[in-house]
Amino acid sequence: MGKSWRRVLGAPQPERKVSMLSLRYAMVLFVLYFMFFWLFYRFYFRPRIYLLLLAEHSYMDHYIDKLPHMCDRPDERLGMIEFMLAKRKRFVRTMRQFVFTATAVYVALLIIGATL
Repeated sequence: MGKSWRRVLGAPQPERKVSMLSLRYAMVLFVLYFMFFWLFYRFYFRPRIYLLLLAEHSYMDHYIDKLPHMCDRPDERLGMIEFMLAKRKRFVRTMRQFVFTATAVYVALLIIGATL
């Protein structure tokens, strides 16, 4: 009832600020986000892709058999398997943290851009 009463009397309405996200801002952010992922893939993920395959036992056996120093010391095979799995675990954790952080920053910048 209060809003309609003010309109009838011709009282000035308070100006509402309408926030809108610029298409140019959103596209620039998306291109930067995409380039950031591409750089991550090119320089970090791609050289270490073999670590994801180490979860397969046959690939792990094949990979360890190809290591030149493992032919001389077959008793260290179990230690090498544990080392490679720990390396894989660190890699997967780093990937997850990167994706989460990059996406959170991207969304936060979009929200900040919409409120300006």
